[in-house]
Amino acid sequence: MNWLKRRRRTFVLILTVGVGVLAWSKGVLGAERREPADPYKGIRESTLRYVALGTPDDLLRLLDARNKTEQELQRLKLDRLPEGQEQLVQQQKELKNLKDRLAESQTLLQLLGATCLEKKAKRQPGDSSAQDRLVADLCGRNDEVRKRIDGLEKEVRSGKARYLLSLEEEKGALVRLLSMRKEWLVEEYAANSDPSACSVDARKCLRQKLKILCRLQLLVSDAEQLGIQMLIHEVDIQLKVSHYPSATICDYDRHDFGM
Repeated sequence: MNWLKRRRRTFVLILTVGVGVLAWSKGVLGAERREPADPYKGIRESTLRYVALGTPDDLLRLLDARNKTEQELQRLKLDRLPEGQEQLVQQQKELKNLKDRLAESQTLLQLLGATCLEKKAKRQPGDSSAQDRLVADLCGRNDEVRKRIDGLEKEVRSGKARYLLSLEEEKGALVRLLSMRKEWLVEEYAANSDPSACSVDARKCLRQKLKILCRLQLLVSDAEQLGIQMLIHEVDIQLKVSHYPSATICDYDRHDFGM
């Protein structure tokens, strides 16, 4: 058990030192910045509505929104458009139809043993046979289809580039928001770890610490999970509210935490 106590003390020390560094860096950076950056800049309106920041469970929805944005990015990079991009979907459908029409015309020209280049080179004012008229008509339509294909391909590339940029901006903004939430939780935990903070209502203070730790557990890296779970287990022992393993204590009390 001694090693567990040492690990706990080390982890709490890391949290406390981290809070001090964050407070110092905020003071220095705050002095340099005249206007704070908008933390929601780059996040799409639909995503903000889904997350509904400031309401219960917003942290879970924030994590879910980040995961969905990452999935959209991967789909786009695989040239698979996510749902909700109707304009790009319609453009790609039209592009496929135009390419199919062009391929069909090319097949007919091959069956006629003619090409548009040959037709243009041999065109005579008196050409009037049915085959000549058909070849001329097919070549004229092919020119129009190729122009439309070129234009559509540029529009699709441009639309995908704008969409990719918006997804990357949103992902960056969501990651920053989650990082901010983690900083706030670390600061709040450190404040509740002050002996004077729990002098009035120790049980309420312990439940607040458990709530904070359960939220932090969602945001920390795999390497930090063990330290968080040790702290959760210790608080749970003091509260004597459950006999569940530390990994499920947060699920047991989540309805009380407004997560």
